[in-house]
Amino acid sequence: MRKKVAAAAVVATLALIATGCSGTAGQAESDGPAQISFLTGSGPDQGSNYTMQKLVDDYGQGATLEMEQLDASMDQRIQLLASQDKLPTFFQVGTPSQIEDLYNNGYIADLEPVLKELGVYDDLSPFSVSIIKGLYGGHLVGLPLEVAVEGFWYNKALFAEEGIEAPQTWDDLTAAAEKLNAAGVQPFATAGAAGWPVTRLVAGYIERSVGPDALSAVADGSAKFTDPAYVKGADVISQWASKGYFGEAPGALDIQTAEDLFLQGKAGIYYQGSWATSSFDDAEKNKIGADNIGWFPIPAVSGGKGDVGQTPANVGLPMAVNAKTLTPQVKDFLKYLVENYGTVALKDKGIISGFATDAKASSPLVAETADRIAGLDQFIPWFEALQSPEGTSASQSGATALISGSLTPEAFMQQVQAAQ
Repeated sequence: MRKKVAAAAVVATLALIATGCSGTAGQAESDGPAQISFLTGSGPDQGSNYTMQKLVDDYGQGATLEMEQLDASMDQRIQLLASQDKLPTFFQVGTPSQIEDLYNNGYIADLEPVLKELGVYDDLSPFSVSIIKGLYGGHLVGLPLEVAVEGFWYNKALFAEEGIEAPQTWDDLTAAAEKLNAAGVQPFATAGAAGWPVTRLVAGYIERSVGPDALSAVADGSAKFTDPAYVKGADVISQWASKGYFGEAPGALDIQTAEDLFLQGKAGIYYQGSWATSSFDDAEKNKIGADNIGWFPIPAVSGGKGDVGQTPANVGLPMAVNAKTLTPQVKDFLKYLVENYGTVALKDKGIISGFATDAKASSPLVAETADRIAGLDQFIPWFEALQSPEGTSASQSGATALISGSLTPEAFMQQVQAAQ
């Protein structure tokens, strides 16, 4: 069974708060203009930071906004504010177990009944709702400020030169990698130093082979990462590394360098989320041209139980709503936010959210990606999605060792399983 984030400390702290505090220091006044506070995961003039400021400005009615930017210590910051009963009106969150603890202790609103009351629940895409409920305990405990799907981006020109079609099966993908490698082109641009780009590949094989519930089965204890079918996923990626498909010293490759390899035409395939379209649309970064970038989903595994229509997806850092500051004024602004966030984010920043919008995408590549997301109805979790922080750390450090050849597939999966 997966562990809670700092489970004992968090639960104990929240329990003390729930029984020992009589009010909420960060609670907005029940009359007067809406006073909005927001913990954002985006930098100045970026993402949710920009969009929230724009929405408050356009909303008017005397509403005010106070923002704080989160950093790598976001979990600790949110826990501290909770311990002081000073959580802001809205805040972005990342770790599923932390948001579940906050929800179970009454700090986060279940937004489904709230949005239905406001008449805007249907402004959320069913796909984004399924992602949030699937990752965060079955409740709509956050808003999808961004929706990203994952898959393989590829260099169309390189594929055409080598007579390679977009792979439909895992065998096709391996054959494509072999052709590129033989032609002197690094097949995959994969940031082994970060770990997670490697575990994405391992999970892709497992979920196409074992099935879409493979990682959920590990989380609920009905399967283990050390089961042979799961070890097979690590073994496939280990074999790719040994054949040179990730280049020399793949465990030392960082995210930016991996992206540069792909966008400079030095690698043919790049597994990444759709958030990468912002780099693809940047002419200074992208030397191969946005029109030269194609996409294909994780291919099928022969005899496997997965389906190519099942796509790894996430909502970035969903935005939770403080249940204790949900005044009539905040509800009115929340309604406005749900009705307008998607339009501002897509039109001004090229960000695909889980909100309905009639806005046109900022580029053909973003439009194509938005259409792809709109056609999805079933997501599957990424490798670490249902793991504890300890499991995540073991997975990512182990993945670096796996792709470097210093950890066998069996040892890698034993390390991951032991941390669950």
